[in-house]
Amino acid sequence: MKKLFTMIIAGLMVSAQVFAVTPKDVCGQFSGDLWIDWDQYPNRSIYLLPGTTDNTLTFVLPDFTFGNGKLGNIVLPNISMDANGKLTLEETTIWLDSIRLRASIKMLNNYEDEGEIYNSIVSNTAAQVTLEIAEPQTLPMPIIVVFNGNAVRNNNYALNNGGFEGAWTNNEPQGWHSFGSADGLMASFVTANTYQFIQSNEVRPGSKGTNSALLSSNIIFGVKANGNCTNGRINAGSMTADDPANNYNYSDPESTDFNTPFNGRPDSIVFWTKYLPADRDAANAVNKARLNAVITTNARYQDPEATDYSAVKIGNAEINYSATSDMSWQRLAVPFEYVAANKDEKPAYILTTFTTNMTPGGGSSHDKVLDSVYIDDVELVYNNQLKAFTMDGVALTFANNEATVSSSYCDDCVKFGATSNGAAAKAFIAFDATLKCIHVYVIADDFAQTGEYNIYRVNFADTGEQSGVEDVVSNGARIQKVIIDGQLYIRNGDEIFDIFGNRAK
Repeated sequence: MKKLFTMIIAGLMVSAQVFAVTPKDVCGQFSGDLWIDWDQYPNRSIYLLPGTTDNTLTFVLPDFTFGNGKLGNIVLPNISMDANGKLTLEETTIWLDSIRLRASIKMLNNYEDEGEIYNSIVSNTAAQVTLEIAEPQTLPMPIIVVFNGNAVRNNNYALNNGGFEGAWTNNEPQGWHSFGSADGLMASFVTANTYQFIQSNEVRPGSKGTNSALLSSNIIFGVKANGNCTNGRINAGSMTADDPANNYNYSDPESTDFNTPFNGRPDSIVFWTKYLPADRDAANAVNKARLNAVITTNARYQDPEATDYSAVKIGNAEINYSATSDMSWQRLAVPFEYVAANKDEKPAYILTTFTTNMTPGGGSSHDKVLDSVYIDDVELVYNNQLKAFTMDGVALTFANNEATVSSSYCDDCVKFGATSNGAAAKAFIAFDATLKCIHVYVIADDFAQTGEYNIYRVNFADTGEQSGVEDVVSNGARIQKVIIDGQLYIRNGDEIFDIFGNRAK
C-alpha cells in the first residue's frame, strides 16, 4: 500500500509543481482505493465539486461504510485549496443521516503512519484525501480515512457519432453498421445492399451538423427487406424476414468492431427523424418505423430476441412511431425502462437499432416505391434534477433551486431526505455551517463524461442561537442542549461547553 501511496503522491506533486491549480481545474470524479483504519475498500469513487463559497471545493464520499455498517454519505463543503493542490478543512461536524450519528471531522496534511506521510492533495489527474473522524460517544479513538485514486475520464455514456457525421466507409459511418458488414448464412446476398443505408445532406431543423442517415427498404428476391442500421452487427441468416432465430442485430463482447461499450443508465434516448412511408398514408396502422435501444450486461445479446435474455437485459427504450401528417421532421424522446431484477447489474454494452418498419418484412406494398427514414442527432439524456426533498418527512417546495424554512439552522436536530429524478443520478446533502444553510448536490450519472450537476439550497430564517432544544438532567443538575451558529453545545448555567466537554464560553 505504501508503495502505491508514494507513487500517487509523486504524481500529484509533479503536477502541482508544474501547474498552479484552481478548484475548477480539479473538479470531477476520482476512482481508487479507500482505506478506513487501514482496511482496504477497492474500486471506490469520490467527487470533487465546486464549493458553496468562492474558490472552495465540496468533497463527496458516497456510501461511507465502517465495519459492517453503512453510515451514509460524507459531504464536506467549503474546502480551501492552495495553488499546489493542497486541501485544507478545519475541524467541523458531519451528520451521517443513515444512523443519526453526529461526528467531528477534519482533513489532514502530513499525517504519519509507520514512517509514511499521507496528505490531502489533488490535481486534475489524481487525488489523495486524508480524514480524521472522531465521535467520542461511540468511537474510543478517531478513525483515519485515506482515499487514493485517479481522475475518471469515461466516455462510455453516450452513443458514438449520433449525428452520422464524418466520412462513411462502405456506406457506414463511424459507430454504425448495416447490411454492408452483415454476417450470417445469407450475408453474400445482402452485403451489396449498401444503398439501403446512406449518408444524406438533409438535416433536422436547427442542426449544427451537415449530415444525417437515410434508411430505405428494398425487395430482395421478392422478399421485403427493411432498412436497418445498428451500433452492433446484422446477422442475415434466412430468406424469411420474420425469423428471429436467424435474422437479427446483435452485440457480442468478443466482437470488438461490432459492439458499443457502455456504462450508463440514461433516462431517455432522443432523436430526430423524418419518416416517409411509401404509400404516404401516415394514418395507416402498419406504417410505423422503429427504434429499440437495449442496455446489457457483459454478455451477448440480439434484437429481436429468439431466446430468454432476461438475465442479460438491464433496460431498454423502444418506440414504434408514425410519420407526421405532413411527412416532416419530428423530435422523439423515448424513456428507458429498467429491469428491477437486474438493478444491481453493471451496464457493459448498448445495442441500438433503427428500422424502416416495426415488422420484419413489413411496410409498403409498393414494389417500386421505398419506405425511407431519415435519422439525425441521436443522444442519450441523463436527468439530474431534485425530485423531492423532505424535512422531517414534510416536502419542501423549491423556486429557482432554493427553499426557505422558518426554523433555525441545525445540522443534527431534524431528518432530511433527497431524491433525484434520474434513474442513476445521485443526490447528496451538505450541511453548511459557514453559510448556515443546507446544499443539495444532484450529480448526473454521466458526470464522469459531462461534469453535469445541479445545486439546490435550503435557507433557514434564523441562524442564531436556538435554545430549548432539549433539557437533560445529569447528576441532579439540569443542563440544556442549544444550537449556536449551527453547532451543538451544552449550557450549564452561564457556562457553555462543546460536545467534547471543552468550555466554549
